[in-house]
Amino acid sequence: MADGRGTKSSGSASSGGGKTASLDDRVRMLVLYGPESHLRSEHLRDLRASIEAKHGEVDVLHFDGASAMAAEVLDEARSLGLMQQYKIIVVEDADEFLKRGEARRIMERYAENPAEGVTLVLRSAAWHPGKLDKKVEAVGRLLKCEAPEPPEAAAFCIERCKGHGGSLDRAAAHVLVERIGTSLARLDSEVARLSLMVDAGGVIDADLVREQIPLSREEKAWEVQEALLTGEAPRAMGKLIELMTVSRHDPVPLFYSITDLSRKIYAAGRLLREGQHERSIKNRARMWGSQSTADATVGLARRMAPPVAAQLMLESLRAVHRTRQSLGSPERSVEMLALRFLSAVPPR
Repeated sequence: MADGRGTKSSGSASSGGGKTASLDDRVRMLVLYGPESHLRSEHLRDLRASIEAKHGEVDVLHFDGASAMAAEVLDEARSLGLMQQYKIIVVEDADEFLKRGEARRIMERYAENPAEGVTLVLRSAAWHPGKLDKKVEAVGRLLKCEAPEPPEAAAFCIERCKGHGGSLDRAAAHVLVERIGTSLARLDSEVARLSLMVDAGGVIDADLVREQIPLSREEKAWEVQEALLTGEAPRAMGKLIELMTVSRHDPVPLFYSITDLSRKIYAAGRLLREGQHERSIKNRARMWGSQSTADATVGLARRMAPPVAAQLMLESLRAVHRTRQSLGSPERSVEMLALRFLSAVPPR
């Protein structure tokens, strides 16, 4: 990126599909904001592809929002090129750009009368709503770019693998999301890497994903949640001892993993009694990661009596306090909390 006149982009863009089909030359201003950088890039590519289909070659310029001045951006938007090409002007780090000087008010005035043959794109991970939002919506769009839910992320992986010339089975896609998370940029990178490890026409299976993307030490701490949710004491305590003695895992992350599970069950129980939809419950109770673990957590919340769930969370919080005060052995505290959790799990 550069300030001043910016830097031109080269190369053509591919269409992104129906969800951004309305991104065309009728969009005079476009705000792309949110933590998902892959979607911010995809929407920009969709915009460019649509405009190129109608106008031919498009002049794309990027400004660094951390250093560019609003007057420079508007000079570029208002100026006519020698070839009369359509322009897409992109201001990166737009939240920083709008904080400086009169930039926000200047952009508000520009939105009232945007230049012909130009789409001005403000792109940023963060966005602070204001009067500019309504003015942009009058001449364009604001698109929030967030990471998708795990099932949608898994579907994205399967589709992207086709683009890399490979095939990813459904089970492998879900394992990939569990290991990587729902960041589309990271998932796309890993899918591309995995595609190189199979022959043409071969299938990436779950075993290959597990082999190539092992759990980190922090993620292993959450394995104990899956074991506890079964309600099977031998399995749960065996996993706990394995992590502490064989894997030499610090007991403190394990301790907080159990406490977190108690919190999720209590929160899910309350939301269930309020009549909330299961997907909303998982989001509001922050059940991220494994879909199967989230399903099992909601299932246990349905079966566990509210007073039991409340008491379990209270005892977990008390145990947290004792650990922070360095009272007792962390290993012993983890074992006792796990046993207390198992005693609260109702029979199926």
